[in-house]
Amino acid sequence: MQHTADYLTFGQWRYLRTIGQLQPLSATADPEVLTLEPRLHKLLNFFLDHKDLVVSREQILSGVWGEGLGSDESLTRAIAALRRALQDSRVEPTYIATLSKKGYCWLAPVAQVELPPLESDAQQESAAPLDLLSTQKAIESWHSGKKSKLKRIRYIWFSSLVLLVCSLSFALLVSKMNEKATLPRYLQVTPVSALDGKEQTPLLSSDQSLLLFQHQLPNESDWYWVIQQLPSMQSLHDDQAYQQLSQPHWYNSEQVIFRAQQQQDCVFWRKKIKPDFSAATPLFSCHQFIAAGQAITADGLYWLDLDPATGQTQLWLWQQDSSQRLLMQFPVQWRGISHLIVKDKKAYAIAQKGFSYSSLIELDLTDLDWRVIADFDFSANQLAWWGEHDLLVNKSGQQLQVLSLRTGNSRVFGEMTFNLADSSVWQQSLLAVYPAQAVTDLRQLQWQEQDSRILTLPFAESNRSEFLLLAHNDQYYFVSDRSGLPQLWRSQGQNTQQISQFKTQLAIQQLLWLNGKLLLLIDRQLYEFSENEAQLRPFTEKLAGSERFVVCDDVLYWTSYDQKGWVLNRFEQGKIKQLLNDVVNAECGPGQSLILQQQDSLYVKQWQQGQAITLPVQINWRNTAADAWASTETGLYWLSGGGTQLNYYDWQNQQQQHWPLSQAALSLISGHGTLFVQQFRAQDTDIVWLHPEPAE
Repeated sequence: MQHTADYLTFGQWRYLRTIGQLQPLSATADPEVLTLEPRLHKLLNFFLDHKDLVVSREQILSGVWGEGLGSDESLTRAIAALRRALQDSRVEPTYIATLSKKGYCWLAPVAQVELPPLESDAQQESAAPLDLLSTQKAIESWHSGKKSKLKRIRYIWFSSLVLLVCSLSFALLVSKMNEKATLPRYLQVTPVSALDGKEQTPLLSSDQSLLLFQHQLPNESDWYWVIQQLPSMQSLHDDQAYQQLSQPHWYNSEQVIFRAQQQQDCVFWRKKIKPDFSAATPLFSCHQFIAAGQAITADGLYWLDLDPATGQTQLWLWQQDSSQRLLMQFPVQWRGISHLIVKDKKAYAIAQKGFSYSSLIELDLTDLDWRVIADFDFSANQLAWWGEHDLLVNKSGQQLQVLSLRTGNSRVFGEMTFNLADSSVWQQSLLAVYPAQAVTDLRQLQWQEQDSRILTLPFAESNRSEFLLLAHNDQYYFVSDRSGLPQLWRSQGQNTQQISQFKTQLAIQQLLWLNGKLLLLIDRQLYEFSENEAQLRPFTEKLAGSERFVVCDDVLYWTSYDQKGWVLNRFEQGKIKQLLNDVVNAECGPGQSLILQQQDSLYVKQWQQGQAITLPVQINWRNTAADAWASTETGLYWLSGGGTQLNYYDWQNQQQQHWPLSQAALSLISGHGTLFVQQFRAQDTDIVWLHPEPAE
């Protein structure tokens, strides 16, 4: 049985079905109106149409998302969001009950409500019979009156608030205090899109009626553009496939500009997306795909690229007359520049100074000068505007923070902003991709002779992330989140057990074995782990600027970065000795040698007894992860092609080989003559709204 009435009551709520508005029955005057997001609106109507019936997850996905469009994870989040809106409990439900292995059931009785009686007898006698349309108009008129009254009250409050803010601002200026402003608390997460596979880089239209984003189907590598009409939640899919897609930017009210990678070509495109997709028009070519390296202003398109000769990042300007102009080149010792945003002749970007250090830089587009605003002890991977003078900055998988351009101070949001990507702000609500960070597995590589291909076999797998593998004798040590916090685990034969009991979240960066000791690198400081006592003891002081560590022949080496540049260091008898300048990464080589990456060379070098030999191996440190290469007794292995190709250089015959990998790898680990990889598990991401807690 379907409820066709517009105005219903159930439990503690009045509900206007056609536009998805909820009001508490207990409110006596000017009740607050809660307008549901389109997806939750459609989900609640589905439950009301099927009250007292058990509906399966498949029925809900088909009825609300459309045949073959939704996912279990999206449905679970939407049910949880609707329960929060209704103030319902999963354990003791009033409205939505979960029936194990069956689905869901709506519990609360639903009643149709007549429109309140007219004020006078004459009005009652002259009134036409109330049909569905007139009832809706009467209800909307009633809401309009309430909203008008609310506007007057809000105006009074707003005026008082302006006076209060001005007074506080004056007091702060006089006293020269720099107190931290309160950030919104985000308590409600609402799904916006729910397609199977990955979704990323959402772009909202100015009227908030349309959302453009990228979509990658499960078990596929190509990306496609998708338009979603927000009022109707209808989706339109483009049929043009791309290997990689950048953030899109509005060129005008109907067209967007983006950068894409196809085959070996990097190209900027312009594409009409309103009212429907049209074929993309190529604008100009680029040297390097950078996902967040462009911004549009009245001057034209500012974009970042790499110098193919030196690898240095460059800033370019493209204008509508199709002219391209090189504006500036950034320091060679920086790994790269990304996340470009522009406002009022000022550009801001993230400078990746190393593998795990970054800085926020400001560029004057008139004088073409730059300065560092803030240094981060992590690799920042998000940058967006938060108001006029603040920026959103984030580290992958961590909480969002707001950084002030005026003071350089930063403030951190609450836990609801964990694990978000591609965040942007719309009237203090956050539009973002969740989750940003996928679960990772450790897997063993094995050569299959009969098929002449490489297989990946399970090594350490659970329902949480596994990473940082270290081999010693017949034992393997690794880090896993399977017990909640990251903990150390030891594997020997068929026996795998947890050996640490850390009580807090530790950012473990590397595992090393030195002179019979298991060392952990945590926040750029080495700690010795005692397995008998299950405790950490400091092994070194915090090594400022340190990057990658390696132990070769029981000697500890590491690279570091400071204002003077890069340097290779060695730890000898408790003292630090600087060996070589301009070295960004190091691995062990044959015959007590070291294999080095240098900032100004695409080729690696073999260094031994003060002599350096250039090897015929190209590993570009600017686009290769620090742990994406590993050495063995027989040769050097490294990843390329976004982790989809494994390469090998033999120490003896000096020949190279290349093999495709069925799944992209993040890092390489060698141990006991065996190669291991860290890989992302299949991930389903959705675009979500985060709404702030209502102001009191």
